[in-house]
Parts: sequence; C-alpha cells; structure tokens
Amino acid sequence: MKNFPIEINNFIKGSNIEEIGIGCSNTKVYKISKQDSVCFLKVGKIPTLTKEYASLIWLNGKLPVPKCLFFCNDGNYEYLLTSSMSGEMSCSEKNLKSPQKTIKLLAKGLIQLQKIEILECPFRNDLTYKLGLAEYNVKNKLLKDTPTSAIGQKLKTYDEILKYLLENKPDEQLVFSHGDTSLPNIFIKDKSISGFIDVGECGVADKWFDIAICYNSIIRNFPNRNDLLKLFLNELHENYSDKIEYYITLLDLYL
Repeated sequence: MKNFPIEINNFIKGSNIEEIGIGCSNTKVYKISKQDSVCFLKVGKIPTLTKEYASLIWLNGKLPVPKCLFFCNDGNYEYLLTSSMSGEMSCSEKNLKSPQKTIKLLAKGLIQLQKIEILECPFRNDLTYKLGLAEYNVKNKLLKDTPTSAIGQKLKTYDEILKYLLENKPDEQLVFSHGDTSLPNIFIKDKSISGFIDVGECGVADKWFDIAICYNSIIRNFPNRNDLLKLFLNELHENYSDKIEYYITLLDLYL
C-alpha cells in the first residue's frame, strides 16, 4: 500500500492502483479500480487541491462534475478522492474520429458553462488575477519552458511577453469559466457532454479565456483543423477575436 493517510488506505484497500500522467498540473493522479467501480485520487502539496475541493462542492448540482468522496491533508500534502465521469475524454480516439460531432459538442459544453449564474460564485479568476500569477512567475524566474504562442515566440523573453500582456489588456465579458477547457477535461457520452474534470481554476472570468483554451486544444488534437476552428466559433455564435491570441499568449507565463 502506498504511503497515503490511513483514511485513504482504508478506502482503497484491495484496489488496483495505477498512476496516470494525463494533465498539466503539479499533482499526481491515481486511478483506483475496485471490482466494478473506478475513482481517482489526486495528491498535491498544500494548498494545491484546496480550491478544486471547494469548487467541486460548489458546482455540485450546477454542472456535471466528479463527486468528492474524501478530502484530507497530512500537514504536507492534500488528498482528493473523487468519482469517475461517465463517457470518454473528448480527445479519445473514438471522439477524434468524429471531429464535427466532437467540435459541436465542445461548443455546447462552453455555452453550458457560461449559463451558470455568477452572482453568488465565490471564485474570481478574472484577468487581474491571471496577470498577477503570470507576473509572479516571471519575477521569480519560475518558467522553464520556451514560449509556444506565436506572439511569445516573436517577443522571445518572458519580460517582453508580460509587458505586452499588461499593455494590451482586453475588456472582459465576465461569465462562469471552467479555467482549463482543454479536450482531456471535457467528457462526451453518446450525443452530449457528460462531464467536466479538473475544475481547480474555475470562477468568474472573461468568456474568451475558455474559448481560447479550447481553441488551442483543438489545434493540438486535430490535424485538419481550419474548418473545425471555424465550425467551433460558428457553433458558439462568435467571430474570431484577437482575445484568443492574447489568452493563448498568457499561457506562456503559466507553470
């Protein structure tokens, strides 16, 4: 048995434990399989998972998200145990083979997110918050990867990228934002969105942030994507906005 808190070990006793590597967060994720049930365990340093735990509790009944089964910490690490989602990731082989269907459902998923009432949302992840994180990462030299966005590659240095972002802040259209609408975090079952995972960065933010993240993920996952990107925006009833490039550039300054 791995070195988990006793409450976690008692819950997963007799299970098959598999560490999985999908995702970009600084957490470890384990797939826990026991008889006919599957759940997932996230492990991260305090307070990595506190926000995600709170988000799952708040979103219960508002959005199809995993059910929180257990949450605790041992003084150094936090442990979040959740149920699995029905369906498959929107980037599964099956869904990638049906690109138009998948793209239309992704757009529906974003519209579903935007319909969540924000007046009582306790989480705020607007541009001021995001630029604060970016500035912290740049000033503390925490960024190791090279810029991948078109603007980032042109400007080359993180200080120049940050300057560009601060000088070109767009107006925000505030809605409820998932915070990481990449394809692995949106699940599809049959002809509908069946769930959203990794909600630790959710909150009130510009609607174009989620659009940009999903747009960028479509580029990464679909080889013949130009028509699909147009379809995606059409399904959202939107035209292309420079905000997409702005927010993709902002990602260069995230860990």
